[in-house]
Amino acid sequence: MLFELLQVALGNLACLSSAPSEKEWEELYDESMRQAVTGILLHGIERLPAEQRPSQAFLLQWIGVGQMIEQRNHLMDDHCVELLHRFKDYGIHGTILKGQGIALLYDKELRPLRHNGDIDIYVDCGLRRAIEYAKAQGQIEIEWDYKHLHLAVWDNIEVEMHYRVEVLLNLRKNRRLQRWFETHQGELFGCAENADCIGSMVTPTVEFNVFYILLHIYRHFLYEGVGLRQIVDYYYVLKAYSNSADANRADYALEAVREFGMTRFARGLMWVMGEVLGMPKEWMLWEPDEKEGKFILEEVMAGGNFGHHDRRLNHGGGKWNAVRDVCKHGWHLFWHYPGEAVWAPWWFVWHRGWKVREGCKMRRR
Repeated sequence: MLFELLQVALGNLACLSSAPSEKEWEELYDESMRQAVTGILLHGIERLPAEQRPSQAFLLQWIGVGQMIEQRNHLMDDHCVELLHRFKDYGIHGTILKGQGIALLYDKELRPLRHNGDIDIYVDCGLRRAIEYAKAQGQIEIEWDYKHLHLAVWDNIEVEMHYRVEVLLNLRKNRRLQRWFETHQGELFGCAENADCIGSMVTPTVEFNVFYILLHIYRHFLYEGVGLRQIVDYYYVLKAYSNSADANRADYALEAVREFGMTRFARGLMWVMGEVLGMPKEWMLWEPDEKEGKFILEEVMAGGNFGHHDRRLNHGGGKWNAVRDVCKHGWHLFWHYPGEAVWAPWWFVWHRGWKVREGCKMRRR
């Protein structure tokens, strides 16, 4: 019923195969929260025939959550535009990654109902100038790593300032990945002030996101876990790409999927998107792999949004618990993605040394 309701919300199904009971509605709601698709399913409920909808009292509770998601989305959009202007005034170019940027690709009625998290913004200035900017804003404690720093701007919204778009824990692949992003940096700033953007929102091109959002899902799947919200995001990336004027423009992205060993995952994800979301076959850029898709779907349903609900992991506080969870999760996937799972422990050792070296360099400046 969860999958059917998602397909109703996305316009790929007219109604459910049967009307859920009150208990089933409660279970649907709970799972929607675990998977961070509560707002999307609300739109699905609104499209159902009256006899298949939940009770009025229960629906009002769901609508209340939907209204909070909408309000926060409007706030997040405004903050994204404000951040871009602040960076521009400082001489830094920024672009909104994932989240609010991908929301722009959603159908108009679904866009405000997408469950949001934090703001991820890529800047073209590098680590040292990013830290300089944070200090210039009065931030004293700055938490930073190889990929991004946490920028303290608003109390109620977390901002991650990326000086690297994404990373892979496989050190050899990661070196190639950083070169790939440097080569395609122009596409990072490809969507600015056009008909699909809000105000002066800047986002990567759809073609860039064909690779990047898949990479983002892949990385979280390998090291933490991934939920249905991220898969719906990629659904809309592929929908937007299928509607693009030139169907050959993402050749470089498709080649990158092969280069970084993601084809098996991409094929499995195509099966998941067809089975769970009802995605049309003509949107699929890879041939679906049912066997791998079933494994991916089991992991998605077990872990929920970013693996936060995975009972196999400790989820304790502190960095060492987080490291342990990443390694444990990676070994669980070893027989499917051995080339990535074995690298996690080495990455953390390497990253510790890298951060010490970078810290020493900055202190000498």
